[in-house]
Amino acid sequence: MQSKTKRFETILERFPSQGRFRFFLLFVLLSLSFWVSTKLSNTYQVEQDFSVVWSTIPKGIILNEDKAKINLSITASGIEILWYRLFKNALQLELRESDFTTGMALISIERQRFTIRQHLFDNTQLNVINTEKIQLEFNRLSARKVKVFPRTFIKMRPGYLYDNEAISIPDSIWVRGSKAVLDTLNQIFTTSLELVDAHQDFSKKVKLKPIQFLEFDMDSVQIEQKISRYSEKEFSLPVTLINLPKDIRVKLFPPNVTLKAILPLAIFNGIKASDFSLVVDYTNINNNQSRELPLQLIKQPNQVKNVIWEPKSVNYLIRK
Repeated sequence: MQSKTKRFETILERFPSQGRFRFFLLFVLLSLSFWVSTKLSNTYQVEQDFSVVWSTIPKGIILNEDKAKINLSITASGIEILWYRLFKNALQLELRESDFTTGMALISIERQRFTIRQHLFDNTQLNVINTEKIQLEFNRLSARKVKVFPRTFIKMRPGYLYDNEAISIPDSIWVRGSKAVLDTLNQIFTTSLELVDAHQDFSKKVKLKPIQFLEFDMDSVQIEQKISRYSEKEFSLPVTLINLPKDIRVKLFPPNVTLKAILPLAIFNGIKASDFSLVVDYTNINNNQSRELPLQLIKQPNQVKNVIWEPKSVNYLIRK
């Protein structure tokens, strides 16, 4: 032994001090590599947790919680155990219709020993399945149509406005899930659609926002919106008095008001003052302490926007 030690010391003396350190470091690394290699090649019996991924779920069944774990007693090499713990830690197991008889399913894991064995390395020995059963809460699927609500954030080019609210095509879809969840569901949202400098009609395919434990019969819809160029137009309108008794005469001041509206250029020249109607109601006189009556807009074209008028009210004089 002493001769071997002296021989090693003799080898070290042949190297300069810096070379000795490098030689020593190389020696340590080689020793460590040999030790790790030995440990990883040895065989061990351990208990290992695996997460469960359900590869098949019977039609018409929805799981309230799809996460599960099982514990296995296995005999494997160190490298295989390390691999299980870092990467290969999920098992794909099957569910059968016969498992779901009541509101709580008890899944026998022992029944799936063959499937579990197929997911392990060939040299791994499956000793004991420590998790005998997994308990799963579930619901039978129900279905109904639910309205789709488009979520849009549109910035228009100056001088342009949308003719109507954005619509979804189709406007509703079939949704499947537990009845308890479906009964609380009033609408489904799309993912956000954002556009800038919008100045023409558009039709965009947009994904639906998923809802956990619910299934949609489609994953996207078409969002459409019509956009037109608009301009402001001014009208002079006569004020109409309604609900006036036959034996009463009322004079209004002023008899005409100015109305402004934003119109699509496509119908700009076709819109006239007669397409609007501003009225005051005689029945409001008895409840009015002042000498003014509020104006009410009771008629306007569908595509007209931002209608305003001045003044907002008129004075009146009663003549009997």
